[in-house]
Amino acid sequence: MITKTQSDRLKDNWGAPAEALACYALIRFFDPLSPWECYLLAQNPDDEDEIACLIKGFFVELSHWRLSELANRYNAAGEPIQIDNHYRPRRAAELFKQLSEVL
Repeated sequence: MITKTQSDRLKDNWGAPAEALACYALIRFFDPLSPWECYLLAQNPDDEDEIACLIKGFFVELSHWRLSELANRYNAAGEPIQIDNHYRPRRAAELFKQLSEVL
């Protein structure tokens, strides 16, 4: 689902940097049929399935999820979520503010 290089960068953000949004949102997942988005901020070095992310649905929230949960998400048409290959990493605090203003 994510590369080793991406995983290593996400692990560097685990803990205080992600909790304070003092890092970059490195990867964007999205549902092409809805406004749902997930931006990965960090990955737990001790449990690589645990991630910190910004989720945009009905509101924007900092949340802890599991990569396995993302891999098992499907939209109403039964399609899996997609990785945005054109996404460029953005500062998490600025992204949170921008996403919150759009809602």
